[in-house]
Amino acid sequence: MTKRTTIKTHTARLTPKSDTKPVTVQVDDSARLREIRQLVRANNQSTLDENLVICQIYMESRFDSNASASGSTAKGLMQMTKGAVQQVYKYRAQKALGHMPSDTQTRQIFVEAAAVHGSRQLNDDATNVGLGTEYMQYWIDNASSVAGAYKLYRGLSNGIYYQKIRSCADKLRADPESMQLLRDMVK
Repeated sequence: MTKRTTIKTHTARLTPKSDTKPVTVQVDDSARLREIRQLVRANNQSTLDENLVICQIYMESRFDSNASASGSTAKGLMQMTKGAVQQVYKYRAQKALGHMPSDTQTRQIFVEAAAVHGSRQLNDDATNVGLGTEYMQYWIDNASSVAGAYKLYRGLSNGIYYQKIRSCADKLRADPESMQLLRDMVK
């Protein structure tokens, strides 16, 4: 049997019990809501009401600039996918040209859009809100109503997503600093 020798001993004081008490911290969670509202006002590229966009952003990312969805290419506040960014770029070209871009032009456009999507640009709040609202405008321009645009956007015909954000947007208009309205929307 081998003899064990102590290499080092250590004695430490225990953390005093008073250091473990919970501390109440006041948080102004409506500060982020005010920030988002300013971002939407400055970067909304659609005809959508700012409260509707704010509710959509909360529904998509909970106001997290770095949000990403597992198994998806969605990024940022408005959860812009690679395909959505490509669609925005193609739609811009279509409007600039006055007709659909050629296949060659579309391939180049998609390369540019993929580069933007692959970069950190989509984590920039202003860029994400601008692209996200421009993407929503694409759907509005291709639908008969805003409700119809959201059905196309979601790929679902039941309209529940739009009903939730519309209802919340109406309430948010009356109480523009209420985070509780947004929390209730996603329950």
